Amino acid sequence: MAEDRFYLTVDRERRQPQNDGYLAVISQGSPQHGDEECTVLDVCVVKSMKHAKAWYRRALIERPWETRS
Repeated sequence: MAEDRFYLTVDRERRQPQNDGYLAVISQGSPQHGDEECTVLDVCVVKSMKHAKAWYRRALIERPWETRS
């Protein structure tokens, strides 16, 4: 797993029919890129892909990754 690489994964939120959003996940490691281990760092439900990308950019600035004391 690449320790310094963060990945955004987004898919439709389909638990309930009335939900019209996306589930966005920031992780270290990505199965799509061949990583066998992944660590989920943050999860958010957003309204669109545009919102997911904005959330991801903000999170990369604000939370790399919670090493504050």
